[in-house]
Amino acid sequence: MSSTFFANLRNNPELKSLYEISLLSPQIQLQEYFLEVMTTLSKYFPIGYAAIILQDAKKGSLHVEALYGTEMENHPHHCQSRKGIIGEVLQSRQPMPIQNVNQEPLYEEAIKSPKQTDKMQPPLLCIPLIDESETIGVMNINPLYGSRDEFAQDFHFLSILSAILSPTIRNYHLKKAELHGGSRRAKLKTSLLEEILEERLTEVLNKIDPYVESKSRTGLLDDITSLVEKILIKSAMKKVGYVQTSAAKLLGINRNTLRTKMKELKIKPR
Repeated sequence: MSSTFFANLRNNPELKSLYEISLLSPQIQLQEYFLEVMTTLSKYFPIGYAAIILQDAKKGSLHVEALYGTEMENHPHHCQSRKGIIGEVLQSRQPMPIQNVNQEPLYEEAIKSPKQTDKMQPPLLCIPLIDESETIGVMNINPLYGSRDEFAQDFHFLSILSAILSPTIRNYHLKKAELHGGSRRAKLKTSLLEEILEERLTEVLNKIDPYVESKSRTGLLDDITSLVEKILIKSAMKKVGYVQTSAAKLLGINRNTLRTKMKELKIKPR
């Protein structure tokens, strides 16, 4: 069986392309990975355009995540509607041809400019991307064989390709969502910290006599900065059981910087 498989692999463009694609390593960006996939496929089939379009089920919208054959700036990025053939494919989970691009909400603005649609010529084949029983989006691509038998041969091959790509595409999407979620959490954390500090420092300023402060030899900003650093370092040391390495990580500084500051601020190791 093994020898037969490899004999077929050498003579069969479908098997050769799928085999090479399965060996591709994921890249940092989905766009880079998809370009490698389509570049490999284009060695065996005449592909001028392909797109990965993912859905946001909560918002009911579509967004383009990766392209082949055209630049992102020359292509629509988002669509607030899941109507048209793309919407039918997402719902039915069955591949369908897009015969009229101008009737697809995603493309309706782009078709007004001939420069943007030179590669998006119908028919396009819309293939569902399914992973773990979840429909994550679609892949739109030029036909590989032509329109014979209503694209049956295309749909069969591209459904196999979709099964190979879908888990990788879903992982990219999940990592992107986690990254954005972490960024939002960091912003909320920073905002909360700023709010607390503003409230406390305002209380401090309200208790200080401006005239007396202006006559003092030390600056208020330097005093408060030193006190905040001292309080943070002492609190961090206490929180981690006075382990300097752990305290430095908690504060986001290196251990040498922590030791220098502790010496300057006269903070005892314990």
